[in-house]
Amino acid sequence: MNTRSMVIIGLASVLLAFTLHGQAQDAQPREFVSRTFGGTQVINAQSIEVVPRKRSYGFMIQHRFGAWGFNKEMGKQFLGLDLPANIRFAFQYSPVDDMHLELGRSKNGKVYDLGAKVRLLKQTEGDEMPLSGTAWFNVAMMSDDFPAVDERDFYADGVTPFAYSFKHRFSYATQVILARRFNDHVSVQLAPVFVYRNLVPVGASNVTMTLPISGRWKVTTKGSILFEAAPFLAGRDPNETLLPIATGYEVATAGHVFQIVLASGQEIVEQRLYTMPVTRYDEGYFHLGFNIARTLFVKPKNPQP
Repeated sequence: MNTRSMVIIGLASVLLAFTLHGQAQDAQPREFVSRTFGGTQVINAQSIEVVPRKRSYGFMIQHRFGAWGFNKEMGKQFLGLDLPANIRFAFQYSPVDDMHLELGRSKNGKVYDLGAKVRLLKQTEGDEMPLSGTAWFNVAMMSDDFPAVDERDFYADGVTPFAYSFKHRFSYATQVILARRFNDHVSVQLAPVFVYRNLVPVGASNVTMTLPISGRWKVTTKGSILFEAAPFLAGRDPNETLLPIATGYEVATAGHVFQIVLASGQEIVEQRLYTMPVTRYDEGYFHLGFNIARTLFVKPKNPQP
């Protein structure tokens, strides 16, 4: 599957999402369940939420420090804060209700990513619609320098000498997110992810599929405990037993979300998060980090007389 095909599939998914969204709104009552999750991210995984109002903006900082473990180096490295870190900045804009566009930039790989997120279904009070549904499509471009190519490097056919091209910088992620808020305290979601990378090592698969499972347990008016884990469905070594996992504590208000995070890896954008090895958390190593999200609401325009 080439770059053009992936872009066409992504755009078709977004157009289909708008169609389904319009049909679903016509059939649903207006008593919707709100704030299933505090923000547009659970921790690393995308959440069911979008920027909540047309013409409003969002800004997000996601930061992961270096790996640390419970050993004599823990204090010396100051819980990983002294080690190289990864950080991603993202800007969001909602051109229409129940949708936003997102532009991000990550330190690792010097990756730029552009995404679109559309709300398809809204859970209703009384369970006329028992679930919420959102679609997400993202394209990422690695802008870092390619590593050196040896004269003995070949494509997978073992005959054609390998050479980098511009398309090798691109990768894609598509997912459908389904979530339910069971009561005032507990929310759970499933978000199957399809990742396609134009460039992979010889013997590796271009396609990776995972099934992130996330949850939120609201323990105070503004505070929640979060967790997520992402079992692999396809495209990874079957002997790989360590899954991407994360947990965190969140403080959320109407326009501001702050999270303290403990994660199994430093990667943030989906194309790297679900395809690269995680830190050996089975040996006690984790990455401390934080997420900060701010939503800037814009008042609706007054109708013209």
